[in-house]
Amino acid sequence: MKMINKLSAIFFCTALLFTQPAAASTSDSRYIFDELEEVDDFLSWNISGWQGLDSRSLIVDIAPGKSYLLILDRRVNGLRSGENISISSVNSRVTSGIDRVQFLDIYSRPTRIEKIYLLPDRATRKSTSEQIRTR
Repeated sequence: MKMINKLSAIFFCTALLFTQPAAASTSDSRYIFDELEEVDDFLSWNISGWQGLDSRSLIVDIAPGKSYLLILDRRVNGLRSGENISISSVNSRVTSGIDRVQFLDIYSRPTRIEKIYLLPDRATRKSTSEQIRTR
């Protein structure tokens, strides 16, 4: 009987290790953009700036008038007031579901990028920013 209890405990602990906590859901209407092109990745070597929109989203500037909207998998307090970030990449490509954003001037752990949307022009960037902030 003790052996069965030990095996049950080992199984339960193993199951807990491989179970990931539920990520924040993108079903929130602020983070659904049917009109935008969702992309898997982008080149990171030409990032020129960024802007936090709310606790789960930020815009990364690539070139004049071209940006990407990053939706994070969880809330990050202080995102809008942060100044320094680090974005992981592999072979100079930032990839959704793999790479992470870390805010260096506030205490935070790296946060996975859940979705990436292309913002092809300034008008799209402005309307998307307003959509996230007003919902």
